[in-house]
Amino acid sequence: MLVAATSMLALWACLGTALASGAHGSYIVKLRPQASVKSSAPILGDIADLSGDDEKLLAQLARTPLGTIADARLLSRSEIVALIKNAAANPEEVIVTGAEFTKVFAGTRTPEAAEIATVLKSHLASVTQWREEEIEIRSIDNLKAILLPEGELQLRVVSRGVPASFKSTLFSVEAVQDGKPLRTFWVKADVRVKAQVVQVAKPVAFRSVLKADDLREQLCDIEDPRATYFRTTAEAVGKVARRALGPGELLGQNSVEQPGLVRSGETVRLLVESGGLRMTVLARALQNGKLGDPIKVRNIDSDRVITAVITGRGEVRVAN
Repeated sequence: MLVAATSMLALWACLGTALASGAHGSYIVKLRPQASVKSSAPILGDIADLSGDDEKLLAQLARTPLGTIADARLLSRSEIVALIKNAAANPEEVIVTGAEFTKVFAGTRTPEAAEIATVLKSHLASVTQWREEEIEIRSIDNLKAILLPEGELQLRVVSRGVPASFKSTLFSVEAVQDGKPLRTFWVKADVRVKAQVVQVAKPVAFRSVLKADDLREQLCDIEDPRATYFRTTAEAVGKVARRALGPGELLGQNSVEQPGLVRSGETVRLLVESGGLRMTVLARALQNGKLGDPIKVRNIDSDRVITAVITGRGEVRVAN
C-alpha cells in the first residue's frame, strides 16, 4: 500500500512538471507578486505572464476580468483560479503558478494643467454667457498634490453653479473611469474673460430711452461671472434705463427694461374674441405696462373692468 501511494504521488509530480513546462494543450498563467494597472477594471493579462500553444485562446484568457480596483487590492491565487474557472472555455487546461498573492494597485499620475484648463473652460462656458475662446485659465494651483489613475479617464466639474469670482476660484473636479466615478478633488484657478460687450458711451438719465449714440461695442475684461451684458448695441437700443448710467459702464441686461407701451389713463384699442368672432372696442387703461404685461382696463361702452394683455403700442387683448 505504501509503495502504491508513493508511486501515485510520483505520477502526479511528473504530470505537474509536464504541465508546468508547457505541455501541449496546457496554458500556463504565472502570477506576478505585484502589478500596476491603468484601469479600475483590471484583467488577467495585467497581472500575469501567460504562455501556451494557441495565441487566440491566450488572448481570450488574458482578458479574464478581475473585478474592480480603486487604489489597491490583494488577490490570492485561489481567487484568480476561481475567476478563470468562471470565464475560461476549458479551465482544466489552465495551470496557475507564480505568486500566492498578487498586490494590484492603480498606477497614478499628476494631471496636466492643459487638461484641467479644458475642463474648467467648458464648465464656465456652460454656466455663463461667455464662449470658450473668450475664457482664459491663467493659473491653476495645487496640481502636484493630485494623483489620478493612469489610463483613459474623463474629468468634469461637479458643481453646476456660477462662481462668485474669476479670481482664486475653487472648482470641484471629478475623475471618471470606465463610466464609474473614482475620486473628487479641488483645484484653485485664476480665470480671465475678455469679450466684446456693450459699453455706455455718455451719461444716460434714469428712464431715458437708449439711442445708438449712447452706446458703443468694446472689447472688455469681464470681472463679475454672474452678470449678463448686452453683446451688440442693436440689442439695447430702444430699451429704457432703469437707473442713471455712467460713461464706461458695461451695460448689464438688468440695467434696462422694455419701454412702456401703455400708460394709465390713455385710451387703448381692446381686441375681444368670442366664438370665432373678433371685434375691437375702446377701453381706458388703468395701469402702465410693457409688451406682454397684463393690466386692468375699463371698457368705455360697458364701463366693465377687465384684465387685458398688452400686444403693442396702445393695443391690448382680453386675457385668456
